[in-house]
Amino acid sequence: MRPYEADADGGLSRHIFGTMRSPGRCVIAGHDIVKNWNSKPAKGSTGASDTLDGDNPRDFTITYSLADDAAVEGADAVSEFDLWDKWQAYLETTVNGPKPFALPIYHPDLARVRITEATIKKIGGRVYDGKGGASHTVTFKEYKPPKKKKAATATGKGANATAGNPAAAKPDPNAAAKAELAALVAQAKKL
Repeated sequence: MRPYEADADGGLSRHIFGTMRSPGRCVIAGHDIVKNWNSKPAKGSTGASDTLDGDNPRDFTITYSLADDAAVEGADAVSEFDLWDKWQAYLETTVNGPKPFALPIYHPDLARVRITEATIKKIGGRVYDGKGGASHTVTFKEYKPPKKKKAATATGKGANATAGNPAAAKPDPNAAAKAELAALVAQAKKL
């Protein structure tokens, strides 16, 4: 099976981290796209000035469900519990050396939200399910080095466009009628 091949139920049960394929079945959570907005409320009026300051590195979790296949299939079978021990040791290499480092990570759901490298933040202990299986939840930290990007202030692009951004305003379909009305009002005031 490819590391990202769909399971019989349509899920994607494995991912790649560095050069290894994950054991068990994985469920990814918390990999949302979050924008870092800085809002400054207007004093003495309503509304706010919003500035997009970029994206912060994300924390996301992967929960691995493991089965002890060796207990069911016999001594020749490979237990996902044994595979987990190797996997955990591999995960820990990213933070246990003299300098922490990130590794490439691939799963289609992570690629979709542009998470391509990560390191570990937390490895949860084993939680047994009472049916011969267990799970571990690992919190990953996205690796996202800083890039220069100028902060941008949000502007309107419709009828509420600001005067400082006339290109964003839509043309007024009643402009000619309003001009004619203003001319007639001015003419009436002279009488």
